[in-house]
Amino acid sequence: MKKKYLRILISFFILLLLWQILAIKVQNEIILPKPSTVWNTMCVQLQDPLFYTSIVFTLLRISLGLIIAFILAFFISLLAYFYPWFKDLFHPVLTLIRSIPNISYILIVLFWFGAQTSVIIISFLILFPTMYATIEQGLTDIPNEYHDLMKLFPAKKYTEIRCIYLPFLRPYIFTAILTGLSLAFKVGIMAEILGQAGTGIGRQLNVCRLQLRMEGVFAWTIWIIVLLAIMEKGISIVKQKNLGNKQRIGNQR
Repeated sequence: MKKKYLRILISFFILLLLWQILAIKVQNEIILPKPSTVWNTMCVQLQDPLFYTSIVFTLLRISLGLIIAFILAFFISLLAYFYPWFKDLFHPVLTLIRSIPNISYILIVLFWFGAQTSVIIISFLILFPTMYATIEQGLTDIPNEYHDLMKLFPAKKYTEIRCIYLPFLRPYIFTAILTGLSLAFKVGIMAEILGQAGTGIGRQLNVCRLQLRMEGVFAWTIWIIVLLAIMEKGISIVKQKNLGNKQRIGNQR
């Protein structure tokens, strides 16, 4: 584990060194600011209340889109699994959602709705197909032994979902959330920029772009990477603990 982190640290310093060399060669802060300039900007941002407000608003919008996409993907995938006729009816809708380019979603939704609401709707539309596919794959991978068990000991659908389907789907659920999180950040912030949201990370990136403050664009980009890494790490820890507890209970049985 120590060797792994050491390799990551070495890679980070190599990238930082290359950045510094390129910045010195370019000698233009508008095109490529130095790492030290970006670092100073990040330190200044930490003292600005607007920095925290922007992060909170963006996280709220992205989280709402992610939660709505997951809940609908979970229940619709279950309906499609239990009722083949529903899967056939829903297939054209799913194909349509998957086929429309992301930029078209963004432009159409921004035209129909306000900038604040659009981020949530766009995040949902783009995340839903990915989450649906992941959960559907999990349902398909359920071993036949489980189905035989349910035939021998029939129970209500709610009990089957809670006691059999949900525990088996946990790894797929965590995978769907982790995959959707990075995509939600990219799409959500892009929607904030194009929609010119009043508050949010996208708003701050747009202001830096208009004012030709490239160090601000780099600083916010690094903060996005840091935020995403922290959230993904938190979800991974919960996943490990959750699946670890499940495995220990299985071993005890």
